[in-house]
Amino acid sequence: MLNQVYCTVKDILADQEKLGVDNEDSDLMGKIEAASDILYRKRDAFIPVFATYKFGARAGQENKPLEIKPLLEVVSIKVNGEEITDFMLRPVNRLWENGPYTSVIRDGLWGNDDEVEIEGIWGLYYQLEGLGVNVTQTSASVATLEVENGALLSPGMVIKIEDEQEYVSAGAGGPDSPAAIAATSKVNMTDGIALEDEVITVDDGTEFFTGEVLQIGLEDLYVLKIGGNDLSVIRGWNRTQKAEHANNADIRVYRSFAVVRGANGTTAAAHDDKEVSRYRVPKILNYLCREIAWLMKSKAASGFTGITGDSEMGSGRFYSEFPPNQIAEVLNLFKIPRF
Repeated sequence: MLNQVYCTVKDILADQEKLGVDNEDSDLMGKIEAASDILYRKRDAFIPVFATYKFGARAGQENKPLEIKPLLEVVSIKVNGEEITDFMLRPVNRLWENGPYTSVIRDGLWGNDDEVEIEGIWGLYYQLEGLGVNVTQTSASVATLEVENGALLSPGMVIKIEDEQEYVSAGAGGPDSPAAIAATSKVNMTDGIALEDEVITVDDGTEFFTGEVLQIGLEDLYVLKIGGNDLSVIRGWNRTQKAEHANNADIRVYRSFAVVRGANGTTAAAHDDKEVSRYRVPKILNYLCREIAWLMKSKAASGFTGITGDSEMGSGRFYSEFPPNQIAEVLNLFKIPRF
């Protein structure tokens, strides 16, 4: 299954001037996936895809460089069923940093039609970033991933554990999120938490991390900053209602995420205390994806009229959720030249 998603929920929320005002739209992931889809269809995969493809030289061109799809890494090349090793990928320094090769040369002849079979990692970009956390998944069918720090993951991420890619589809208390996990600490405030409180005190602040989402009762709270046992929070996160909470109230934290297993041609497997990395796409592409997703959200909020607000309070206009000039300018940076 292909999961080409180029920004995350956290990316978009971080762009907002007031981080809690429009927090976690009910269909923000839908907008992100739609924005990513148009970019993928207009160019190609910016997150590596594991696959085997067949190629062949044109008649009379069997000794020329073989033009191929954008290729990031070779697993094997076979000609007429026989694996070869006498090949070199071109261009030598890739098309751009972390980018692909587009042709392959060898001393011998290439086959025609579908006689050349290349197993490899395909796409326009390959950059991994370690998250500094290890995880365990007891089987290939487990559809969730639990981490020690819930701020490390966000819906929209594509991650890698050993040889498997996984797509983080939900979590942090948003739509379809797995339930929050019980913390050891409880609320530690003699008078409890009032509606107006934006700093809460807990038994042990070291149990939590900046950027995590907590649940107390039916209210979600986003952790902005931690000082000792005091947590600065945004109240009513995930469009929940602010509420009063008693001293010694239970605290839960969202550290379990829904994942799509075996993404982008990889194979799901069990993982025992293995490191997690995430795929990065070019920064300008990530920016464009965030912009398109937010424009889509804003236009949908206008009832698709493209105008929000009013003359008294000020209005916003969102006529084009797919800005053609910006899309073309960004994607042209990753255009495959034809020689």
